[in-house]
Amino acid sequence: MTAHTLASNESENLCDQLFAALQEVIPNLQRSSTKGSCGLYQEGSVRFAYVYHATSKPQIVVWCRGDAAELQRHDNGLGVEMRDNQSPGWTERFLAHFRITKAEQISAAARLLAQVSFTKSK
Repeated sequence: MTAHTLASNESENLCDQLFAALQEVIPNLQRSSTKGSCGLYQEGSVRFAYVYHATSKPQIVVWCRGDAAELQRHDNGLGVEMRDNQSPGWTERFLAHFRITKAEQISAAARLLAQVSFTKSK
């Protein structure tokens, strides 16, 4: 079973809504669900975001690629939090995360991911 299917209904729904919003602006968008998360990427490119689901809360946490200053500039009220420890590897590439707890945040999240994180996946 994947994290997506084990998630709370609300968490699964928020992930689906984010994916649908991103599909409108990113051609050939793909979602790969694993035991831990859903990875978002354009076919032929690396993942630009990972969505972590909650099993009992109505939320998702999105870790994304991007320059710290640029991510904060495009925050759109999401409360982007930067990683403290930026050691080489995954933590260096995915510097920030934000939490989505309601559908009203989907549009802002999709804009940030499309404008900042997706551009770093090429």
